[in-house]
Amino acid sequence: MKSIDFSTVGIPVEIGRIDRELGRLWESTDDTKTRASLINLAICSADPASLEPNTALIAEIAGQHACRAILILVDPDSPDDKAGAWISAHCHLAGKGGRQICSEQITFLLEGQTVEALPNIVFSHLDSDLPLCFWWQGDLPASSNEGLWTWVDRLIFDSSDWKSPAEQFAGTREIAARAPLVLCDLNWTRLYRCRYALASIFDHAGALACLSSLCTVRIVCAPGSRTTAVLLLGWLATQLGWKLCDLLSEHYFIAKDGRQVSFEIAEEEGATISLVQLRCGDACFELRRAEGSDYFHGRIHTPGAADALPTLSAGRERLSDVLLAELSRGGRHPVYARAVDAILPLLGSSAG
Repeated sequence: MKSIDFSTVGIPVEIGRIDRELGRLWESTDDTKTRASLINLAICSADPASLEPNTALIAEIAGQHACRAILILVDPDSPDDKAGAWISAHCHLAGKGGRQICSEQITFLLEGQTVEALPNIVFSHLDSDLPLCFWWQGDLPASSNEGLWTWVDRLIFDSSDWKSPAEQFAGTREIAARAPLVLCDLNWTRLYRCRYALASIFDHAGALACLSSLCTVRIVCAPGSRTTAVLLLGWLATQLGWKLCDLLSEHYFIAKDGRQVSFEIAEEEGATISLVQLRCGDACFELRRAEGSDYFHGRIHTPGAADALPTLSAGRERLSDVLLAELSRGGRHPVYARAVDAILPLLGSSAG
């Protein structure tokens, strides 16, 4: 691994002395600082460039969701078998009086064969019996490590970053079948406002009557965001009871009443999801979002009535906002699991 500046992640310590050095770190602080933790948050990456932004992300997250953060940088291909550790604290003012709430960060560098010790190194430094949210950035490892996953309460990943979505989705299903953890896809969390806005369109009296007769779907997404668009399509199919079929490699959905529903996913410059268009005969329902806009602009067109043009919040898509939204919720994501099941065959093919 190329030379990395670890001065931004804290004080270097021996791995066997981490707890002792953390204790000394708090002893050296004044009475205005209080250590706090609601969860263990571990982030693992093989990208050296992720170190600084991940540290900045943890600092921002800690201001609203106190945690013990464990940041791991791995390099399994290194010819050297080395491991290093650093400690630091992120402190934020809490109300009046100058009191500060502080979260700890332990950073590890694992190279060569030491990567295999990742479960032991990480789990020996968890904070008490607090839940563990483990974010594996990029593609999940090809070989499943049950010793790793059995300790994890919530496995966080971002399917929008995956190079081979079909294989990765299959891998997450295998992990979930063997370990009692919750799968948390930031790509799905990112879609929440879009799904909510799309559902809100059909609160309109003129739109609701057409919901059970939709016949075409068109989704326009930014280049490289096809997996996000396919997940949205899977949500639609799940909520409306559509079943994916194919004929001569052409995919389409069959509704409960036997009606065929065609779809298209197109990539164009713009927002992650810039257009969702649903048609039912002469009726048309649209949700548009300009790149950088905080709003979705809807259009409800039904024959014999003036178009309704609702404006709906698009929320924020900053990574810290998406991660905080996921960390703040509990329970499972049953609709997500069904949505993935509904569109798995599309993940390795071109839609339409």
